[in-house]
Amino acid sequence: MPRSKAKPKKKIKRRQSRPHLGLYILAAIVVIIIMWLLLRNPYEVPEAVQEKVTTTLQYREQRRANRKTTPQEEDTHGVEEYSPEAPIVAPKPREGETQIDLTIRLVADKLGVPKQSVRRRKQDGVIRFHIPIDRSQMDLTFANMIFKGELEAIGADFISGEEQRNRQLLKFQFAKMEEHYEIDLYYDTSIYKDMVVNKAVTIVVDDFGGISGSLLDGFFELDPAITFAIFPDEPHSVATMQRASKQGRETIIHVPMEPIGYPRINPGKNAILLQHNPAQISKMLGNFINQLPDAIGINNHMGSLATTDPYVMQAVMNTLSEHGLAFLDSRTSNVSVAYQIAQKSHVKAYRNDLFLDSPDISNKTMEAKLKQIITLSHAQDNIIAITHCHNQEKLEYLKTFITRLKEAGFTIIPLSRVGEYRVPEIL
Repeated sequence: MPRSKAKPKKKIKRRQSRPHLGLYILAAIVVIIIMWLLLRNPYEVPEAVQEKVTTTLQYREQRRANRKTTPQEEDTHGVEEYSPEAPIVAPKPREGETQIDLTIRLVADKLGVPKQSVRRRKQDGVIRFHIPIDRSQMDLTFANMIFKGELEAIGADFISGEEQRNRQLLKFQFAKMEEHYEIDLYYDTSIYKDMVVNKAVTIVVDDFGGISGSLLDGFFELDPAITFAIFPDEPHSVATMQRASKQGRETIIHVPMEPIGYPRINPGKNAILLQHNPAQISKMLGNFINQLPDAIGINNHMGSLATTDPYVMQAVMNTLSEHGLAFLDSRTSNVSVAYQIAQKSHVKAYRNDLFLDSPDISNKTMEAKLKQIITLSHAQDNIIAITHCHNQEKLEYLKTFITRLKEAGFTIIPLSRVGEYRVPEIL
């Protein structure tokens, strides 16, 4: 019996949804109107944006409030008490300047403008700041928005704004002041040719615990992003940790370890040696951690032999893993295995890139180290450097070094933020 042919199925035509041309036209008109309004009066900042912009000083207060500090109840051995609410090394206005001038300079610094390029002039009742902007990194209108928001937040009344091709001039008036302020923003890329962008340096200062008095005070006046490495079992170890915690500064434990040439070369008391078994190493580290509980990790003092021994380093990392602490390899040996073992043990690990004060603290050494940091920044976003706190000369050297780094465009960040830094924190 012949098969009946199946009726061909009717093709169902589906209407393809097409975008409505009218919606596109309407959206384009809205965008054009918005752009016209912005170009017509680029100085009016939306309230929603103004609410996001806080003054630089308020921003620092917020950072302090967000830090988790662990107040200690032990005796501070006469160390001056520092409350978390106290200002963090707030810079002072220059001679003849006001807090308003300081705020303008702080904002310029946050925007990455080299300090030496910010010029201030006072004439005929007008205080004018000339501030160059890198066209490749920032639009003048964005810089205008930041300055306007910051100054209004400290009580400024915006008077007017003028715009030229590559320049914007903002005028402000402050209550009870005869003078008014002007901020001249203009493009100038030439001053940025030797600057680094979005690069950070972490500085760790070793050997705290033995120093006190005015020398220790001087180090606490440094940028609070600088990390202190503290020896355990020293007269001022606990007090230094407590003071750093109250200031919001990070600390790590500076653990003595066996060097090549031991015992002729002495790493200090309670050092981790190759002869120690895992249980002994765990007990020693546990005592250090209990003594300095605010520390976020450890780094090695000496240890040119200990850091090359995988068994010793594995015992160290096991203990750090149990306590959730990090390890900074000071890299006193070119064949150290500490960093690799820390990574395999899932311990947050860091590596030192250079010692700032080696072989000395001469101007020649400073220039060589600065050049080395700039070279390293071409290949990596974060550089870690170690120096020491032994005397006033090293402190002055470090102060100058920090100034030079910031003038070159680097941002100082604490150890815990290595790998996280990408852009300046302005908003």
